Amino acid sequence: MPVDVLMPKLGESITEGTILEWKKEIGDSIEKDETLLEISTDKVDSEIPSPDSGKIIEILYSVNDVVPVGEVIARIGSDNDQIIDMQKDIIINDEMGNDEIIPNEGEIKPIESEPSDSLIKQDESKRFYSPLVKSIAKKENLSSDEMESIIGTGANNRVSKKDILNFIESKIRSKGSDVKDSLSTLEPKTLNNTLSDNSEPMGHVRLMIAEHMKKSRDTSVHVYSTSEVDVTNIVNYRNSKKNDYLDRYQTNLTFTPFFIDAVIKSIHDFPLINAKVEGNNIVNNLNINIGMAVALADDNLIVPVIKKSEELNFLGVARSCSDLAQRARENNLKPDEVKDSTFTVTNPGVFGSLFGMGIINQPNCALLSIGSIHKRPVVKETEYGDVIVVRHMIYLTLAYDHRIIDGAYGTRFLTHLKHELENFNENNIR
Repeated sequence: MPVDVLMPKLGESITEGTILEWKKEIGDSIEKDETLLEISTDKVDSEIPSPDSGKIIEILYSVNDVVPVGEVIARIGSDNDQIIDMQKDIIINDEMGNDEIIPNEGEIKPIESEPSDSLIKQDESKRFYSPLVKSIAKKENLSSDEMESIIGTGANNRVSKKDILNFIESKIRSKGSDVKDSLSTLEPKTLNNTLSDNSEPMGHVRLMIAEHMKKSRDTSVHVYSTSEVDVTNIVNYRNSKKNDYLDRYQTNLTFTPFFIDAVIKSIHDFPLINAKVEGNNIVNNLNINIGMAVALADDNLIVPVIKKSEELNFLGVARSCSDLAQRARENNLKPDEVKDSTFTVTNPGVFGSLFGMGIINQPNCALLSIGSIHKRPVVKETEYGDVIVVRHMIYLTLAYDHRIIDGAYGTRFLTHLKHELENFNENNIR
């Protein structure tokens, strides 16, 4: 009794398969588990073994036919079983002895498959591509021309999975070679080495700075607090008035005097920030002498001092800042103008630093580092709810000596300073 060969179910989601190649023809003998045909699903190409030994007596579907899972696609019988060739026409003789060709009406028509969404469509090309090959082509964005150029090693020059993968690998290697060739045409460039391997003695000023920094590290117990401050009002005022200050007062209006003026006001409420330590005593200073760090052209640093700054109005502070900074860079300061500070301000923000953590200038017990000003989106509370606005923001970092200033006191001073700056009003300029 003939054995039916069914379209196998190769996976839970597989409902049909495409016949790629028959390995045997009608009348051929076959052994059990010998490959009978090759089929393709949307996932893989698979070789299908014969379920029994015998002779192929019937093949019901042709190459490229799409067959539902479970359908009979062929039959295997014994030598005594009649061979049914559904693929050939029947030839008979008429009475005149002429051959007449009668089409086989019993031929089973293949089940039509749904059109594929793949990049490669069979109506656009006479060449057959299996669903798996189409899937790979779509994933790799292969064009129709590229698909036509692939040399197939399967039956009737059919493109197999191996063929298309070899083509893709060759394409990748070709692109890599193009990039390599392109890179090889670039002329190698090297940086000019301006470094030198030598030793040189520190200058007098650098030796003094080094000694002062080491002394401060060994003397003060440094603690840092940082606050983010909205300085939009200050930026707007300075930008609108800097030309007036230059024309009327011959003063270059920078941002530094705004911070120093706010420090002076805040120290009146937090006098310990202006104190110093002598032995086991805390010495409160009568005057507020603000040191302002100035970077010099030779990469050194000097700290001129605005003496008795509490007696100056804003214009006086601005004039002092402009004058001392200019004369510091010209190396034209008097010895008296670089000593007796009680609080120091440094501004690493002018060089682009977001914030700084400075070393306290002895015998001070605190130092303010001013970061760079940046426009940033921030959330503001209004009577209508929270809104996002663009503001000029800055980070201020206070270094203070933990021997006499605790974190709460230092942070409260910094918060007070923040309030002074954010509530700047030109009508309240003293």
